[in-house]
Amino acid sequence: MQLGVEAFVAMGLYLAATLGIGYAASRRRLAHTPGDFFLGGKMTGPLVLFFTMQATQYSGNAFFGFTGMGYRSGAIWILAIPLIGLIITAQLSFAPRLYVLSKQYHYLTPADYYAHRYGGSAIRIVVAVLTIVSMFPYLMIQAEATGHAVVALSSGVLPFWSGVVFVSLVMAVYISIGGWRGVVWTDALQGLLLTLAMLAATLAILELAGGLGSAIDILDRIQPVLLAAPGDIESLTSQWLSLLIVSAIGFAMYPQAIQRIYAARSERALKLSFTAMLCVPFLLGGCTLLIGLSGAALHPGLEGTASDQVFGFLLADLLGQHHWLVVFVLCGLLAAIMSTSSSVVLTLSSIFTRDLYQASVRPQAHARELAIAGRVFTLVILLLVVLASFSSTTTLWRLTEIKIEFLMQLFPPMILGLYWRRMSRAPAIAGMLSGSAVVLAMIVSGHARWWLFQAGLYGFLVNLMVCAIGAWRVNPNREEASRVEERFFAPFRG
Repeated sequence: MQLGVEAFVAMGLYLAATLGIGYAASRRRLAHTPGDFFLGGKMTGPLVLFFTMQATQYSGNAFFGFTGMGYRSGAIWILAIPLIGLIITAQLSFAPRLYVLSKQYHYLTPADYYAHRYGGSAIRIVVAVLTIVSMFPYLMIQAEATGHAVVALSSGVLPFWSGVVFVSLVMAVYISIGGWRGVVWTDALQGLLLTLAMLAATLAILELAGGLGSAIDILDRIQPVLLAAPGDIESLTSQWLSLLIVSAIGFAMYPQAIQRIYAARSERALKLSFTAMLCVPFLLGGCTLLIGLSGAALHPGLEGTASDQVFGFLLADLLGQHHWLVVFVLCGLLAAIMSTSSSVVLTLSSIFTRDLYQASVRPQAHARELAIAGRVFTLVILLLVVLASFSSTTTLWRLTEIKIEFLMQLFPPMILGLYWRRMSRAPAIAGMLSGSAVVLAMIVSGHARWWLFQAGLYGFLVNLMVCAIGAWRVNPNREEASRVEERFFAPFRG
């Protein structure tokens, strides 16, 4: 059974509503400045901040990548719950302190902090390029999740490319006209919608499988390995401890999440949103596990990238008895994809505009020129993502791992710069470059893992060692030490 015309009309109306929100947001713009376009004037309250942070953390990857991981991993994917909790904990290690600095010194992009803390344009360019390159696979994940959903739910009538192209066009329009407010206002709607859709899909899929007990009985007969714990400490460390560490640090460094820290109206608003975020992993992490187990019972034998489509196959199974539920879930899926993609694209646009175009190409550019440059970059990167997604042969989870392994290289200079006075520019740049080089070399040579750990963790350890040794050996001059003390440590005394 396929979705009828009325279902596609309903989804079209939903997409039209996002365009309407983007238009309404454009009418509320207070000033034609990068700060207003990219951060909404830093006046985002706790409720909207919570929903926009949730919507950007849980994307199309939650519906396809995380459920695909649950499908392949089995019961051990219960670790998705502490994994998500660790991400929030890692963010809390720097968010309150970074917020105070961003408010005082008017940061716009993640690279603003690094450039201000360490001085010079070189570190700004390194951070900007590393961030854009790292997040490109993430945008591919969202595009591919859209294509998988459209193919599965139309039983192959609609091609993969149609969903990718159409949703990308809609996002390009409402990002360009609405800016930050267009993104976060749609996030408020989409964050609520994706949560309800994930919960509804989980309950319906469990019913389809005959309940959790029935799904477990089936797996015990056909794939008992999915119910077994890792056989020894070495495999547990290799497969899961490494994953937890890399994910916690890498996901915490999402550039769009850092910009949301900057955009908070107050420190209280920031803390309230993070407190609420700590409750979410138990719901969404558990849902992806239950969907993965049910999918393994009902659709065994899927391998590689095909396993990423199990959620779409399960929704296709539900069409007969739960037609409108599937339509609702599909709208929630689109909400998850669009909320994350639009946030990432807007963030990368601000990074390109401020950290590359303005800093290195046109320092004298006025606000309107910067806004145009940002919109052009939005169109270009969405076009590149669409083209790249057509030929991808990598699982969504592998694309996720590549992204976070590079992003985590931004963490040592961030955390050491916030808490260690001796940390300086040369060790920060050397650390990021050496860590990223280790990750790239291991991936290109076919060693995504070596011994017990992933490439990202080895790169991180090299990065941290270079930063620590370099900072210890390089003694800042009196002027630099005074600058660092006054600007980055004095605000937190007493």
